[in-house]
Amino acid sequence: MSYELAPTGSGASTVLRVDNTTDRPITLEVVVEKRSWDEAGQETRTPAEDDFVVLPPQMVVERGKTQAVRIQYVGEPVVNDTAMYVIGINQVPVVDPNAPTGVQFVINFGTAAYVVPAGAKTELKVVSVKAASEPGLMDVLLENTGSRYAPLGNTTWTFTNAAGAKMELTGDPLRETLVASVVPSHGRRLYKIPAAKNFDLSGPVQLTIK
Repeated sequence: MSYELAPTGSGASTVLRVDNTTDRPITLEVVVEKRSWDEAGQETRTPAEDDFVVLPPQMVVERGKTQAVRIQYVGEPVVNDTAMYVIGINQVPVVDPNAPTGVQFVINFGTAAYVVPAGAKTELKVVSVKAASEPGLMDVLLENTGSRYAPLGNTTWTFTNAAGAKMELTGDPLRETLVASVVPSHGRRLYKIPAAKNFDLSGPVQLTIK
């Protein structure tokens, strides 16, 4: 669901596979959007179909069958910072005259594509950790000064308070806490992290991310 692409060459493409596990054919279309986040984690998406060649862009997948979708980046060949996209696979509603009601449920899902410059590195640092205005929460400000995006989903966060007590956050609890667990290249993200019970926030708190 998440993958990296090169701006040019053989690494600029990948293949997605869609399995139809339902008992009827499904009609799908591929939608490409460029994404960005501000410091507070507010996401912005803009249409970006011209940056990719998608084959096929629309399809009907028969029940029990698999459809391969080739994704080829054809945007700017020189990329200074990681460009972030969502390649969405969206089910298209089709009128079924045999359906008992007019209600339909459709399934849409997005895959995260990152176009990364050659030799790009992540340079992540902790700018500040402090008690938030909301009780029991910490404001954690991170900055990525590198040209490669900083994925946080598989990291381990270790907080140490002024009394030397430690609090660790990793795995699913971390991923569920973070909203969009990515710090863009040359960007900042502010996260609100719940403190563990009895984890004192009255003094300085240090954070190590590995």
